[in-house]
Amino acid sequence: MRKISESDKELAQFHENKVHGTALRPFAKYTTVISEKLPAVSAHWHDEMEIVKVQEGSGSVCIDNKWLSVHKGDILFINPRVIHSFTMYKQENMVTDTILFNPRILESTNTDACTIKYLAPLINGQYLVTRIVRTKHPDYHVFDQNMTTIFQAYNDGVPGWEMAVKANLFWILYHLYRLGLVYKTQTIDEEQESESVKPAIDFIREHYHEEISVGKLAALCGYSETYFMKLFKKTTGMTCVDCINRVRLSQAANYLLSSPSDIIDIALSVGYNNVSYFNRQFKAVYGSTPKEYRRQGRAQEAQSGAKAARGKKAALHNHNKLS
Repeated sequence: MRKISESDKELAQFHENKVHGTALRPFAKYTTVISEKLPAVSAHWHDEMEIVKVQEGSGSVCIDNKWLSVHKGDILFINPRVIHSFTMYKQENMVTDTILFNPRILESTNTDACTIKYLAPLINGQYLVTRIVRTKHPDYHVFDQNMTTIFQAYNDGVPGWEMAVKANLFWILYHLYRLGLVYKTQTIDEEQESESVKPAIDFIREHYHEEISVGKLAALCGYSETYFMKLFKKTTGMTCVDCINRVRLSQAANYLLSSPSDIIDIALSVGYNNVSYFNRQFKAVYGSTPKEYRRQGRAQEAQSGAKAARGKKAALHNHNKLS
């Protein structure tokens, strides 16, 4: 597979710049109708992973220069940063439902075995997911059930629906690994390599609020700085600095929603001495400033509370009618 980079001018034109989801809900669902009005979705790629279920009809899909005919019920898996497109097939309409998500939303701030062994290799391109699971696959029903639950939860929007989406994405990835539908693009000894950088990961998790140098982390693992940085990136899918920032920002995000503290105090408490730098880093990861993130979180919390109250009131009303 040809990997895409920002420096590749020939392929950069296919990069989809659309933002999918929000800071608090970093995934998005779309329904697409391929018909005479929209006979094709042109070639594009994005950083998110995409899972598509054909709900009605048939069509043609090109994933990484390989054309596939797809039919009702088929489930497609499109890896991050892979060019893909959709077109009509024999003048037949096709309706698809899609969930887009960045695999990083499933990562733990502790950078545990799930991240190191399964998520990071998908993110950095060492592993690829199969392109399609058809209805005749003996385990098709497990993927169909997970996809149905995701779309149902997304559409219903009942309290806790976001957890249902993430939980079922985990289940989908689990089934892909369990059934051997994830392939290595290169041979690596991930067990040995993940263990070799574990002391550094544990140190970051416990001392994120302190000043942390790459030299200190390398020394903890017994490597030179140069080799350690390469090994850390290969194993976790991110640089040491990115890992430190992600742990700090994750803690900051929790504090923004659970604490009334000023933003500058939160920044200091998680290890940032420069609030401007903190704001830039936070927005780069979460898509909004800390202030906007807090406001959105409180608004969504209030909206969920109001929705739950309405549901409770409706249930009580129905109960009284039956009584």
